[in-house]
Amino acid sequence: MACADEIAAVEFMEARRWGDTPCCPRCGDTNVYQMRDRVTNERNKRFLWRCRGCKKQYTVRVGTVYEDSPIPMRHWCLAFWLACSSKKGVSAKQIQRQTGLSYKSALFMMHRIRWAMTPDDQNPPRKLTGTVEADETYVGGKPRAADRAKDRNAYRWWKRERKTIVAAVVERGGEVRATTIPRVTTKNVSPFLREHVETGVRLMTDEHMSYSGPGFQLKVTQHGRVTHGRGEYVRGDIHTNTIEGFFGNFKRKLHGTHHAVSKKHLMRYVNEAVFIYNTRDVDDGARVEKAITGANGKRLFYKEPVGG
Repeated sequence: MACADEIAAVEFMEARRWGDTPCCPRCGDTNVYQMRDRVTNERNKRFLWRCRGCKKQYTVRVGTVYEDSPIPMRHWCLAFWLACSSKKGVSAKQIQRQTGLSYKSALFMMHRIRWAMTPDDQNPPRKLTGTVEADETYVGGKPRAADRAKDRNAYRWWKRERKTIVAAVVERGGEVRATTIPRVTTKNVSPFLREHVETGVRLMTDEHMSYSGPGFQLKVTQHGRVTHGRGEYVRGDIHTNTIEGFFGNFKRKLHGTHHAVSKKHLMRYVNEAVFIYNTRDVDDGARVEKAITGANGKRLFYKEPVGG
């Protein structure tokens, strides 16, 4: 098992990152070697490598989300496995209990793993084709009973002002894309769909007017609508049940595993849910390897460094 001890965990991460050809993350040179004790021939306690090209030392952590992290690599392996093998994720409190880390360290580690699951700008995901469903959902608590008693429209106000909106689009039988938006308007929805959806698709939505009109600017071959307000959810193959299923899993993840998520960090949990959904057809091991590969070339700081 990769996280059985520290040496096994480090070698597991090295194999996932470099395979049979280790290289320097700073200059890319493959003329490198492991630093070992001259007497015992055991690996350096920090598992250092040295590059004969740039003459610098490095570890497998350099250039990844876990660079400069004092957390043992075996804990990183465990966290990656738990985050990728559970459909609804794993909480930082669970990581804290199983590793003995502080809650602060466990939470930051999980945020960095979610950052590894996020596509980078250099390798943007492909646009969706075929039959595509689009919808949005509101994330947040309900107004208190006292507020509802004072104002019959309290829920509408709460939904508009206090909840966070997650918009998503899914290709039937394919992948999903999701993001947070400030309001459900054509101005916000249209750019999101144009970024992630090819022209000429069959678009399925509900009756919300943000998905139509002169400002929508998305050329489709067919725009199927279901009117939820009249209790209509399916008409032939016109429905939004696929994207509703994604939202259902996402909300059960938030309510059942994490219980409460701040607006500031909600997008990280959205990206994690998208990653799990888009890799649902591979086994847990392949999903873990994909997440570890995504950790390369990314950094997430607890506090952004001051330039100078």
